[in-house]
Amino acid sequence: MVARAHQSPHSNLIKNKGIVNTLFIFCLICIPFSFIITSQAQASEALAVFTLTEDFNKLSKSKVRMLFRGKLKYLQGKKVELSDWPQSNSVRNEFYQELLGKDLAQMNAYWASLSFSGKARPPKEINQDSMEALLLWLSAKRFRIGYAPVSVIPKDANVLYIVQKEDL
Repeated sequence: MVARAHQSPHSNLIKNKGIVNTLFIFCLICIPFSFIITSQAQASEALAVFTLTEDFNKLSKSKVRMLFRGKLKYLQGKKVELSDWPQSNSVRNEFYQELLGKDLAQMNAYWASLSFSGKARPPKEINQDSMEALLLWLSAKRFRIGYAPVSVIPKDANVLYIVQKEDL
């Protein structure tokens, strides 16, 4: 017979701590990478500028850029209102980065200077960070325009332009 060394309860505790520590380190390494992969998958999705009415034709990249720079207030003779996602929404930063090559801080400074000089008003920031809130805002008046990831836009929406990474 082989003699076994007596294992104390403390040795089991040390083994369990080792397993817990290994799992903890594994989670510290893997979880951030899973968020990076998920955010890149979401970030690669195209964004669409759209309205809920059929009053507007498709737009060129230059017209969309002029709209969201405050340099164009009318489309096809109709005064438009633009929407914006809340500051905390990553779609907002992605949209301005891809369409205009500017981050959120740059856009906030840009809109502040235009507002202060009276040249233009920034897009209306919707109250809630949800597609339902955006659709409700868009449906309240006829000539309103918003943007969102293509996958969440209603099938009956009028897509005016699709913003993609190649736009810069």
